[in-house]
Amino acid sequence: MHRRARTSAAALITLGVSALVAAPTTALAQPSPTPAATCTVSAADSADRVTVAGQGFTQGQAQLSSPSGGTTAFNVPAGGSFQIGNKPDDRYAVTQGGSTTVCTGGTKPAATPGTTHKAGLIAGWDAVRADCDATPPASANKAFSDGWTKGASVAREVFCK
Repeated sequence: MHRRARTSAAALITLGVSALVAAPTTALAQPSPTPAATCTVSAADSADRVTVAGQGFTQGQAQLSSPSGGTTAFNVPAGGSFQIGNKPDDRYAVTQGGSTTVCTGGTKPAATPGTTHKAGLIAGWDAVRADCDATPPASANKAFSDGWTKGASVAREVFCK
């Protein structure tokens, strides 16, 4: 009986040491971080159409927005990647779960403000994306001002909630 008690005690000590040796490894194991969501806009084709592609998103509802196109809801499939083709060449952002990812690529704003409606859309979008209290430039013409107002309005919906 005394011998059995020693064997049991030795077995318990061995198990205890094994658990302590394994514990630090288990405690340090961290789940791998979720990759950040990204999206890109392809170069425009001859018809000025692009494809918006994203990865790292969560499966489910999301919104695609642009200065000139407003906001459109779509579903991100399992795996978190998507492609939405045949969109007008523009700047895009994807909003999901209260977080907005600005897509790289697409139409770039002109170096000078320009006078077209489209230049105004892009300028309004960019200005409000940078500062939710942005106001249109005083010297812009009507087409530019109308575009700026629309682009700013869509950007406020996306970035200033």
